Amino acid sequence: MRWKQLAALLRDVRYRVYRLANLAISEAYLNFHLWRTGRSEQFKTATVGQHSRRLRGMLSEEGVKDEALDRISKTGATAANVHDALSKYKVAALTSPSKWRDVIRGKASLPTFRLNMAIPVRCDKLGCRRLERTPNGDVELDLQICAKPYPRVVLGTRTKAIGEGVKAILERLLDNPDQSLDAYRQRCFEIKHDDRTNRWWLYVTYDFPAAAPLPLDANVVVGVDLGFSCPLYAALSNGHARLGRRQFQALGARIRSLQTQVMARRRSMQVGGRVALSQTTARSGHGRKRKLRPTEKLEGRIASAYTTLNHQLSAAVIDFAKNHGAGVIQIEDLANLKEALRGTFLGGRWRYHQLQQYLEYKAQEAGIEVRRVAPRFTSRRCSKCGHINVEFGRSYRDARSDGRRPAGFVCPACGHGRDSYVDPDYNAARNLAVVDIAAKIAAQCKVQGLSRADDL
Repeated sequence: MRWKQLAALLRDVRYRVYRLANLAISEAYLNFHLWRTGRSEQFKTATVGQHSRRLRGMLSEEGVKDEALDRISKTGATAANVHDALSKYKVAALTSPSKWRDVIRGKASLPTFRLNMAIPVRCDKLGCRRLERTPNGDVELDLQICAKPYPRVVLGTRTKAIGEGVKAILERLLDNPDQSLDAYRQRCFEIKHDDRTNRWWLYVTYDFPAAAPLPLDANVVVGVDLGFSCPLYAALSNGHARLGRRQFQALGARIRSLQTQVMARRRSMQVGGRVALSQTTARSGHGRKRKLRPTEKLEGRIASAYTTLNHQLSAAVIDFAKNHGAGVIQIEDLANLKEALRGTFLGGRWRYHQLQQYLEYKAQEAGIEVRRVAPRFTSRRCSKCGHINVEFGRSYRDARSDGRRPAGFVCPACGHGRDSYVDPDYNAARNLAVVDIAAKIAAQCKVQGLSRADDL
């Protein structure tokens, strides 16, 4: 079979899959509607396999010859592995009673599939064809999208489009031909056409055994710094692993954008209310109240957005701790520091008390201890030698920030950060990952003759 013939076969199968998927969805919707309106005693619909046989009859009535129908399937419009995958991975999630309930109530639109949808093919059952390696190192596959003989394709695994990570996963799949449960297993294929490049792509869905969780060690500590320029920074006490700008920079940008939009929207509403109040009509008060009413909904939306973001951040920290076997999380105690945080990322744009509460209850569920640490000098202490750089305050950092990233931490005692950039929030998180950090900072303050006022 040449590529031109294979492409024609793939387009034919894709067309049938498209019609079959929409047929199954529309009938499920119709049956649910009849059941909800009392015209049917129960909500029952045909299987996708039964719809495939119905579609074969419809195609025959439309003039498709028996030879063309039999080339794909002897009994239905699609091969068994195709409509099985369509039912399991596409249609099942869209035909539940809860889904149709939302459609009936107008909360969701009727699901539909487009012509350029992917062709799903199951490969996890006994007798299914899967990826296999040939003696010359190529990776080949029999596409079970039609009746025998199946078209055999050689995958372009040696092209530059395949990254090293993809190649590593592919090797693990090929090393498990028996589909052992304790290794990477092939589950489903999806064949999709890219209209822009006019290429066909094979997507391989796989699963793998969950890694055994590391035992939590109370001597391994995660320090969490609620940063001045980044929403959150986490560092490990026994290594260089971290969570910071790379993971949360986009999240921080969303926070700033959300805050800016809300403030602009609120000002617009308030201006409209004041205009209504200044008018000399009898309905000016009612008009002002009506115009300012949307601000209440706006406050609810911003609160919901912040809650979602805090859940994401706290969950990321807990996963970070569990993945590294950390039994303790140390976080700054920022109570009664509202004035000190004014003008910073935290004080102006973040609900840090809510984030602390989420961290604490999620850590308790995971069996991780959370300790609150006094924030005194944690951002000015050198995480390498322990010296406190008193000059590294807010005015110092603001004056030396270039807009793209904050001013790097530099230790005047050991020179840490002099030759290479040290992120100040990472440095603070490393300090917070030290056991008994408050006592160590107090001892260093005595050595340097520093008082609490020097940290303002």
